[in-house]
Amino acid sequence: MKVLVYGSGGRDHCLADKYGDSQHVDKVFFSPGNPGVLRTPKGREDRKLIDLVRLRDFGEVTDFCLVHGVDLVDVGSENPLGDGLIDALNTKGIRTVGPRMEYVKIESDRAFTDDLLRRIGVPKPQYQVFADPDGAQKYVRNIGYQVVVKANGLAAGKGAIVCDDVPDALAAIDRIMIEKVFGESGDRVVIEERKYGTEISFFAYLDGEHVLPLKMFAQDYKRAFDPDDTAPIEQFGGNPNTGGTGCYCPHKLVSPWLVNRIIKEIVNPTINEIYNHLGWQYKGVLYFGLNLDPYNNLDVFEINVRHGDPEWEVLARKLSTDLFEIGMAVWEGTLDQVKQAWNNQYYVDVIAMEGRSKASRGWNKGYPGRYGKGHRIIGLDEMERGIAIYFAGVDEVKAKGLVTFGGRVLHVLAGDPTLEGAREKAYRNIKKLAFVDHNNNGENCLRFRQTIGL
Repeated sequence: MKVLVYGSGGRDHCLADKYGDSQHVDKVFFSPGNPGVLRTPKGREDRKLIDLVRLRDFGEVTDFCLVHGVDLVDVGSENPLGDGLIDALNTKGIRTVGPRMEYVKIESDRAFTDDLLRRIGVPKPQYQVFADPDGAQKYVRNIGYQVVVKANGLAAGKGAIVCDDVPDALAAIDRIMIEKVFGESGDRVVIEERKYGTEISFFAYLDGEHVLPLKMFAQDYKRAFDPDDTAPIEQFGGNPNTGGTGCYCPHKLVSPWLVNRIIKEIVNPTINEIYNHLGWQYKGVLYFGLNLDPYNNLDVFEINVRHGDPEWEVLARKLSTDLFEIGMAVWEGTLDQVKQAWNNQYYVDVIAMEGRSKASRGWNKGYPGRYGKGHRIIGLDEMERGIAIYFAGVDEVKAKGLVTFGGRVLHVLAGDPTLEGAREKAYRNIKKLAFVDHNNNGENCLRFRQTIGL
């Protein structure tokens, strides 16, 4: 069988890698992909199990699938889903994993989803939606408790600003609605009660009729810096949210009791609404971002229409079930026949990010602020056996080879029978890498959090 994974980040690379493990698959096409894949065991010339293909638009993707006999397309990222890639492929009879464009609103319109959850009684924090900054600012001055200010639309996982006080909230409203740091996604904001507790990333596959909740979940780390790090105060005025700086699996709270609660209280009511009241033939993934507070109350922070990043990277390594069999069951409506299985390892993913670097004038703060590009990546040939590298923000130039191109550059992922062992392996290996700052005497501008998995 042949599979095409559409995307270019670490999650998408991991999808391609996992499909490559399937007993049914002998070729995975990765588009638009990234050149880091060519330096991995499955992407090297001697194997070419994963083949990088540069397809410029949805028409080229569709034509490529028809010409090369692609059996399944998995679309990993929210933007092509929102732009209608699944619809274009299905029109030509091509099997897919991912929701149609109409259904992406469950992620791209927070207000729609929050109203849906409130209507069906799924627990979530108190919230209000605003289309004008004056009304939003008046609201946060008067409510008397801490809030999170969220851009209503897609914002690459960075659209939620966690606020400590009223000035923080006013500044967040200004950034999103007036400065438009997230573009049109900031035309409306959702102002939500700030909750405390433990974050849980929970996934379910849908086939239009059945649901396969993955009975395993992960812990994501959203903050850019470690809690005791003074750098964010000096550089950012706080510790900003990111799309994720690392992850571990299994989550310390994984238990049959909690998995059953999540399915009963959150997943099943939401899927029932999607299938039976909205009438959606949803075929793909739903990602539930949850909070469990100290009193064992569950709340939904968000629902996304694709795998999380970096959550998928650790879940994929933990998952023993053949991913191609899951993908085909999604398309064929047979998820009720899939048996999920998990290995006994712990996995830790630490993300190598662009840190502070010298710009042509002044300095780049580093991700999630302005970051440099084109820094040569060295140390990849020193990675130990068994370490998985998933590439995200990378490019290749003739003079330097592989260079940085995004804020989150690559994932260093390690497995071990113990969480402590997985952490030690991941950190031992990420310390062998460097991003060479060509404007600053070759200094290393790679940054990573030290507390992933603690």
